[in-house]
Amino acid sequence: MVVASIGLSPAFAHQQKAAETTVLFNKRSGELEVTHRFYLHDTEHAVQALFDKNADILDSEKTQQQFAEYVAGQFLTKTLADKELPLSNVGFEVEGKFFWVYQSTKWPEQLKGLKLYNGALRDLWPTQINMVNIEGKSKVRTLYFSEDKDWLITTF
Repeated sequence: MVVASIGLSPAFAHQQKAAETTVLFNKRSGELEVTHRFYLHDTEHAVQALFDKNADILDSEKTQQQFAEYVAGQFLTKTLADKELPLSNVGFEVEGKFFWVYQSTKWPEQLKGLKLYNGALRDLWPTQINMVNIEGKSKVRTLYFSEDKDWLITTF
């Protein structure tokens, strides 16, 4: 007789304290498209600590909107000359085990690099690591925001 045990892996039972952002230079549209991906388990804990102990990221559009606005306020972009590149909020969604936040902006034609700040959840959890991939301008570049790393720079 074979007995199978089905359950969640311990890795999925705990907070990941990691998020991934993609900054994509879309050559067809001329838009800088920003996509943030957070583990739902992390966002469930985060919204209760950030907003309200009863906040519900899964079933409350108000909570989802609040979290998307929080993320937008924690991700900043500048040119190498410190000119702010303000991002517009495009939307958000829950999909599978992730919460997604979307932003975009036009990028200046002669852009030689970016200064980025990604503080999402790092104010809440000092061990939070936010990985940012920059794509669509030469090779993919990856920046890691953790501990005391605030503004990081990439050049093209």
